[in-house]
Amino acid sequence: MSSAEKNLQKVALVTGASAGIGAQIALQLANNGITVIGMARRTELIENLNKEVTGLGKIHARHCDLSSEESITAAFQYVNETFPPLTILVCNAGMLKANFISESTGKDIKDLFDLNVVATSICLREGLKLMRTNKSKGHIIVMNSILGHRIPEVPVPLFSVYPATKHALTALCQTVRQEIHFLKLNIKLTSISPGMVDTDFLSVYSRAVAELPKLQASDVAKAVMYALETPDYVQVEEIILQAMRRFDI
Repeated sequence: MSSAEKNLQKVALVTGASAGIGAQIALQLANNGITVIGMARRTELIENLNKEVTGLGKIHARHCDLSSEESITAAFQYVNETFPPLTILVCNAGMLKANFISESTGKDIKDLFDLNVVATSICLREGLKLMRTNKSKGHIIVMNSILGHRIPEVPVPLFSVYPATKHALTALCQTVRQEIHFLKLNIKLTSISPGMVDTDFLSVYSRAVAELPKLQASDVAKAVMYALETPDYVQVEEIILQAMRRFDI
């Protein structure tokens, strides 16, 4: 069976698929013939992505409030009951609130951890359960950040607890890989850690980062596809990518 034929049998679930990196990942998957379910609150934006699909796949929208465990579990149940077995899970949804920790509200701090860490953990749990039950050869992608590995010196450090949530994801990925190995599951897990990406996500820093080199969302989506297209016995555990400043020589 060719790679293209195998892709037609794959089902991918992408969180935060309505814009930015998530939308580009959904498009890349669909253009490679994979059936995609995009989860977000703005489902109309996900449905509109089908106008840009040039491959044999299709993108289906599912409303999900990732701040609600009930909404997440209902969405995974819907996927399990409506589509063939889930083979790819992309935990992409996240948020960034630019502020000093000394000026952050308790709600802002909790919101960051709830979406970036707790919701991701619940999605990992539900995805692993489905893949384990269905005995799938699966692949999980976790959208991390370069801030989950190191924190750069910047003129105005308006990071709040965002790097802390991403460091938590780095640890979470390592923990889940050990769990997958212990349970003898045929599931890969790849953490993708981009630097600055030119999306609306950076709008809170627009002035401070205007002149700095940035990745495009499509660059990150291509990194996801690279990890997914490796042979069965190859697991890409971590991809760290960032834009280079180019010089005239």
